[in-house]
Amino acid sequence: MDTSAPRWSSDVGQADWIGPRLSAWEGEYAITIFVPAGFEAYARVLHPVGVPEDGGRLVRWADVAAWSGLPLRAGAQFHSIALPPADPGRPYPFDGQGPRPGTLYTRDAEVLAAIAGGWTATPRDCWFCTWDGFGWDAVRTYAVLTKDGEPPEVVTEPVVDPVPAPVRDGPRVRLPNREYLLYSGPARDVTATAAMGDGQCASLWWPADRAWFTATDVDLQWTYVGGPAGLIDAILADDRIEALPASATDPVSRVEDWVDGWVTGLTDGLLTRGEAALTTCRGSIEARLRTTRRRREGRELWIKVTGAGGEHTSSSGGATLSGGAGLREEITLHLTLEVLGLAGM
Repeated sequence: MDTSAPRWSSDVGQADWIGPRLSAWEGEYAITIFVPAGFEAYARVLHPVGVPEDGGRLVRWADVAAWSGLPLRAGAQFHSIALPPADPGRPYPFDGQGPRPGTLYTRDAEVLAAIAGGWTATPRDCWFCTWDGFGWDAVRTYAVLTKDGEPPEVVTEPVVDPVPAPVRDGPRVRLPNREYLLYSGPARDVTATAAMGDGQCASLWWPADRAWFTATDVDLQWTYVGGPAGLIDAILADDRIEALPASATDPVSRVEDWVDGWVTGLTDGLLTRGEAALTTCRGSIEARLRTTRRRREGRELWIKVTGAGGEHTSSSGGATLSGGAGLREEITLHLTLEVLGLAGM
């Protein structure tokens, strides 16, 4: 992994071309809310489910698809293969939280940089944006044990910000719903920030000649790449990384039919009986709906999620719903997010 320090920059005008080529955040979000429109071809580089650095082996989406017996199609979301409609009857290939959102795996980033570097006239002159929200300038809080019977002492200490003050306090690259810090360097410097924050690679990067563009949004479990068709073909053909073809009009997210069916059943149960439950091979959902007068007349939705084997239990209680004509839609949204979350438990 390249550990060279980022060459921070305040020349945020280098990113002015991006915004006009992005789609609006409205309707069914297409991938071009993150990666500019107008490239010849696109791909999604899938973030691994597990990596050796976490003490295990490298686990790809294809491994999960082989477990579930479901196809890894071009438009697949992680739940498309990790949350099957029927129990495969085989041990799950990874014990963890699913693909890591928001960053490329550093080894995949190195491979992608090497491939992409051959498809630009300026491989040593690239620009990188890092999301300004990773907390590198925050404080560290930890507990220190004291004498027996006494509560631990909570210690707070400042963290040395690796971003120079002129850049931290200077202008940002501003794109819809996101702000970024900027640095420059050769294509391999996509990993230059990895040592600063838990392996965090650059969020956006492109060469000075704008031949291609990659985008790793903080909420997504994959990285989009737009560029020449030859570059995309090379990415899809390289077995060192895992990628699927994409197009500029693809939706960012979708929900499989069987998951829609599960959520519909849960919603119907809540609206008719006030409670509902779902059990899948990746865990279970229990939900209750009750009337409340807190803040305003409406309903409260309580959801308990338990991962496979009984571990990773979480609860979301007291979500206040309107109780009006849009009640079903509100319930459906909450339940959909919780059911999809089972894929990563």
